[in-house]
Amino acid sequence: MEVKWVNIPNNVKAYYTEKEFEEIQANFNGKAEYENGEIILASNTSIKHNLIKGNILAALIMYLKGSKCRAYDEQIEVIFKNESELHKYKPDVFVMCDNPEKQGESFLSPPKIIFEVISRSTANHDYITKLYVYQKFGVLEYNIVEQNGFIVQYTLIEGQYQITNTFKGEEIYTSTIFKDLSINLKDIFE
Repeated sequence: MEVKWVNIPNNVKAYYTEKEFEEIQANFNGKAEYENGEIILASNTSIKHNLIKGNILAALIMYLKGSKCRAYDEQIEVIFKNESELHKYKPDVFVMCDNPEKQGESFLSPPKIIFEVISRSTANHDYITKLYVYQKFGVLEYNIVEQNGFIVQYTLIEGQYQITNTFKGEEIYTSTIFKDLSINLKDIFE
């Protein structure tokens, strides 16, 4: 998946309003995210990326069945905002619980868990920018999923992310938020 930090249209523009972003997003065939006035466009993902994402989503859907939590994928937007910041992201896979606050079809409440499947071109954005935003807005567990077969797990502890685990090979991912949630990495990376 190729990420493009772009100014649209071709004239130089340093800041886009939320309304301008919505217009651009409506006409873009790919993933569009909003980063405090900047627009991040990503082309459609690879087959491998989609298989990994789908396997995680399927495992979470089965685990959460009958609970007050639901798993969603990148088709749904999560808005992180305060007085001075606005971020509109479409996490690869995330979990919302109870009755999260919504604005239309977008969530305003922070997810409990997020999984981002990394592509070479998105790595910096996922490892740096999103890590900061997810930490700041209270996402309890953030999992960075590398396509070559490992997961880096960050857990929010006293307002700061700490790496609580790395999973690789044939290990079993275990959540720090849902204590009995476990997924064999073979099932994720098959």
